[in-house]
Amino acid sequence: MPLGVTLLELRRELRAETGTSLNPAQGVQAQDTIDILLARQQRELWDAYNWQHLKLWVDVPVTGGQAIYTYPPEMGFDQIVSIYIAQVTKDDPVDAAKITSSTSWTPLTYGIKAFMMQLGPTRFGKPVRWSNRVTVNIAGATPVTNPVGQFQLLPTPEDNVANPKQSYMLRFEGMAPLSPLVAPTDSCIIDSKAIVLFAAAEMLATQKSEAAPMKLTKAQNYLRRLLADQGADKRQNYNMGGIYRGGFDPDKTRRSVPYIDYIPN
Repeated sequence: MPLGVTLLELRRELRAETGTSLNPAQGVQAQDTIDILLARQQRELWDAYNWQHLKLWVDVPVTGGQAIYTYPPEMGFDQIVSIYIAQVTKDDPVDAAKITSSTSWTPLTYGIKAFMMQLGPTRFGKPVRWSNRVTVNIAGATPVTNPVGQFQLLPTPEDNVANPKQSYMLRFEGMAPLSPLVAPTDSCIIDSKAIVLFAAAEMLATQKSEAAPMKLTKAQNYLRRLLADQGADKRQNYNMGGIYRGGFDPDKTRRSVPYIDYIPN
């Protein structure tokens, strides 16, 4: 699987696939368009599938009494497949690295509905749900949505005053972030052949070339074999009328996160 191929080489491969001259001096005016096309193809492939070579876990400590948190820098909302929670015991309540024991990881269910949020005193307990928390700036004449949200836990984690060494830990499971393809030396993290073949099929279709269907078929066949060899699957996003976000388990141990209602008393 050709990974780590630079944008400069991707351009050259795309020229070859579309029958364009390999001389970089020719077609300089189209270079920006080619770069944008290659970068978009990588993003679409990254966004469509759970790539096993990009699988990533990130552990985030939970603070008692705090319900809203910032996403870890290496794991944004669109990268998350599942979030798990476990109770941990630490020798040093401040140093999260000094964990001596932990319970088994259990999945959090995605989605917090309006009727689950109670009025009055905050309900504390072991979190069972999480959701993206969006913020809107209304200071100006027009409301502006913050593009980077936070995540919220429900119920709010309790603060273990009796045993400060015990707390909760979250484990984010998802994909590594998408690397940019902007500078000539930037490298792809998705298979370069798949990126180039799909980009070539699109370019040839725009040019109304008779070779476009053949190139698209070649790209689809290559992607099918690539996914079969790697064991990747399509990403399942949160369904607005459904019950969960994610749910794909590459290890086939759990196909979906069960629907668990949380209704405050």
